[in-house]
Amino acid sequence: MPLFYFHQRDTPACPADQWRDLNDLGEALAEANRMARTILARTPDPARLAHDALDIENEGRAVVARVMFADVIRQMR
Repeated sequence: MPLFYFHQRDTPACPADQWRDLNDLGEALAEANRMARTILARTPDPARLAHDALDIENEGRAVVARVMFADVIRQMR
């Protein structure tokens, strides 16, 4: 199973980043959306994250997809 890393865009990658063994990029995107929803639910002012994103990286730490918080906010409405 491929390994995917998740972290907020424009922050340095670190060993504490979230990672998951998932079947494919589709599952990684679903997981990133779930993570973004959780982050937004725990944030007192979700609108301040509207310009941020979660990067999805492969095992080589190359960005393979990005989930924008603004898109997740729109989905939650």
